[in-house]
Amino acid sequence: MTKEELKNFYNEDEKLYDLNENKKFLYMFNHLIDEGYEVFIGIDEMQDMIDRLAAWYEIKFPEREFDFYDGKMTSDFSKFKELSDVMDIKQLFFRLTDNQQKLIEGLYRSNVQKSYPIYDMDKVVGVSKKVYYKAKRTENDKYFSKHKDFVVSADAETGLVDMDYEIEKYVSDNEIDIYNLVKLFIDEYFDKLDFSELEKASNNKYLDNYLRDRLLEFVALKLLYSRKTTPFRGYERAKRFMDEFNKKLDLNLSMDKLDNIMNRDYKEDRSKVKIISL
Repeated sequence: MTKEELKNFYNEDEKLYDLNENKKFLYMFNHLIDEGYEVFIGIDEMQDMIDRLAAWYEIKFPEREFDFYDGKMTSDFSKFKELSDVMDIKQLFFRLTDNQQKLIEGLYRSNVQKSYPIYDMDKVVGVSKKVYYKAKRTENDKYFSKHKDFVVSADAETGLVDMDYEIEKYVSDNEIDIYNLVKLFIDEYFDKLDFSELEKASNNKYLDNYLRDRLLEFVALKLLYSRKTTPFRGYERAKRFMDEFNKKLDLNLSMDKLDNIMNRDYKEDRSKVKIISL
């Protein structure tokens, strides 16, 4: 890019990653709360998460690495590469707040949560997190009795419901997740069961993930528009960030918006004609 094109490129930065100045995001966030979204993380903590992630990936993929690949650095790069390899998702999570990690993980939430060790050949190889929700039978339900409440337990990560004898009274499939269980209850047992806890959990899960994905897109924009580097290196750093999150956390973050930004013609200053988007 020429100096003029570079100037026009940065002029078009809407700074969507600055949440307190992102009026559309603030409106969306407050609207979600008004509609019943149970928020557990505030604007300042979300902003801190954006800043931490951007800083992490600027350290993990430093300018000297790009210098090396551009042929501008001849020293042994393997020593720097070792540091990048150590900076994995687990190390990143260790440096986030509990709420930031919780948002990125995107697990189901409930008032009652428990963790259980996963064994393989008598060795603990992981942890299974379970969430629990109370469902209530009404007098319209044929199973209504003095035991009108029952508990639905599920895997916090996948949402797969534990198929116990209570669930099997209503579900004919061998397995079902929380989202489809709520859908089934709405379609077939709306007047027979009170499943509001499950419904709220399903809605919170969807909105948690929607919010997380928007924030991660803002991280990519912050990396792209960083004045500490060039647009091309910022783009490559943002791509590596998204690729790692997609692979390690099974997400589906898209580079489409960044591709559109990079493919624009910056010969003219169009910064005053903006299309603001989340």
